[in-house]
Formats: sequence, C-alpha cells, structure tokens
Amino acid sequence: MADVYEDYFHCGSCQRFEVAFTDRMGRTLGQCFRKPRRATIAAHDFACDDYRLQRDRLIAGAKVPDDAPVATPREQMRRRALEQATASHKRGTKKRRPRTVHIESKPKIQEIPLGEEGEDVDRDELKDLLAEVIDEALAMSDPPMHPRYRGGKLVIHPANEELAAKEVPIDIFFRKITTVRDKLRVLEQKVNGNKALEPDERAQMQGYITGCYGALKTFNMLFADRDDWFNS
Repeated sequence: MADVYEDYFHCGSCQRFEVAFTDRMGRTLGQCFRKPRRATIAAHDFACDDYRLQRDRLIAGAKVPDDAPVATPREQMRRRALEQATASHKRGTKKRRPRTVHIESKPKIQEIPLGEEGEDVDRDELKDLLAEVIDEALAMSDPPMHPRYRGGKLVIHPANEELAAKEVPIDIFFRKITTVRDKLRVLEQKVNGNKALEPDERAQMQGYITGCYGALKTFNMLFADRDDWFNS
C-alpha cells in the first residue's frame, strides 16, 4: 500500500483509515476500519467523531492541537507526565525524590532447565514457546478482507422461486471462514506435535486436514493478503 501523508483531522491521518487504491488523478482512496459499510472515501476528506490521530501519517510540519486525541497508550502516558510536570512547575514545588532502598540483587537466570532429560531452554526460546501456546489457546486472528467485498452480502437463492432468498452480510461470513481456518491450523499443530500418534495415523489425519484446506480454497478471494489464504 502507498504511504499516506495528510493534515490533522483528515481521514488519511487517522489510524482507522485503510488505503485501498490510488486513482488516475493521484488521489488516495480507501475505507474506514470502524465503518466497513461506508462507501470509499478519500484520504483528504475531513474526519468524523471516531478520528484517532496516527502521527506517522501527518504531513511534515502539520499543526496538531494540544487536545488532539492520542493514538497509543505510550503517548497517553507521555502527555499525562507532561501535564503533571507543568502543573507542578506552576505551583512552584518540586517533586520529592523517592527514598533509595537498597535491595540485594539476585543473579539473572540465563537458562531454565526443562524436561526429564535435563535439557536447557534459552529464555528467548521459552518466550516463543509461550507465545505459541497463547496463540493456540486463543485460536483467533484478524486478517484483513479484500476491499472489494467490504460491506457486501452473500445471497443464497433456493431452487423454489416462491421461497425468499437468504442474505448474509459478507463481514459475518468472512469471520466464520477465518474461524474455521484458525481452528484447522491449531488442529494441524496438535496433530504434528502429538507423540502418541503412530506415523500412519498422523499421515491419515494430516490428509484429512489437507483436504479441508483444498475444499476451502474457493474463499481465498475474500482475503486481502495471499499469506492468509488456504493452502493445501
């Protein structure tokens, strides 16, 4: 996606604005992440009440008011600290330095022994392992949907023309497809890591999972990034 640089309180400098394409006139167009059903908007449009500033999208030298909505918790902490320091200076008082308490330091643990065989696991490896466990427990992701389908709907017509058609918002259908994909990935990880399975049993279950991926390839068009596709 192309970089966006806009003035304050324009859609292009909002963290909820997502670039879709650039037209022949060189204008950047996209959609609002908080309002996916809204029609395509231009980056230079004036923002709404949901505006959240993203400073790395501002034009160099753009003026930002003091009461501008902040975009990150770090910036909120920085702003609160600045306000407290300013108020303290106006009162003519200085902050007292905290009393120093000497605590006997303990040596840092570089390696942690795990397993019956006494193998050592590095702290970075342990962090990666914990991250994988958390991802498996949540089994959730939020891949972006292709801009052309946002706000659309899936219509199912019965063979009997006298019966009404069923309409499903494409956003809901996309979330269900994403949930199925995430569950399949977790299942595949558990099958590959299950040492109790025999090699032929593992190969058979992997074949079932691969078949599910292949059957769901039809819905790859809904994903904006190829990395999120179903790959058998």
